[in-house]
Amino acid sequence: MDQTKETYYVDLVSESILPEPLESTSFVVQANRQEIHALETVLEKKHEADMETYVRSHIPFLEYHHDPENDRYDAQQKMLYAIIYQLGDDAARAHIEQMGILTDRKEDDPEDIRNLR
Repeated sequence: MDQTKETYYVDLVSESILPEPLESTSFVVQANRQEIHALETVLEKKHEADMETYVRSHIPFLEYHHDPENDRYDAQQKMLYAIIYQLGDDAARAHIEQMGILTDRKEDDPEDIRNLR
């Protein structure tokens, strides 16, 4: 399998991985085809989890912190940022570090995210 890394632009607004930058491009990453496929998979799972949270949001008596759909969304969001952190340029890593999404409450992080650090 080709392990050549190329530059891609990850736009979190449109949940797209692009070969050319857009004005709204969020992050620049260097990745091979296998890594891009993994990133695409996480984006798809995050979108699915987002749709589940939308449905759940219409149940007013169910609190956020007692909701497995939101937990799945949060886990996919963290996984997405963990992969971008690994593949991203210095600006991407600095932004993610500033967000603190990968370091907040390590005891809540899924095992696979802890292994990416």
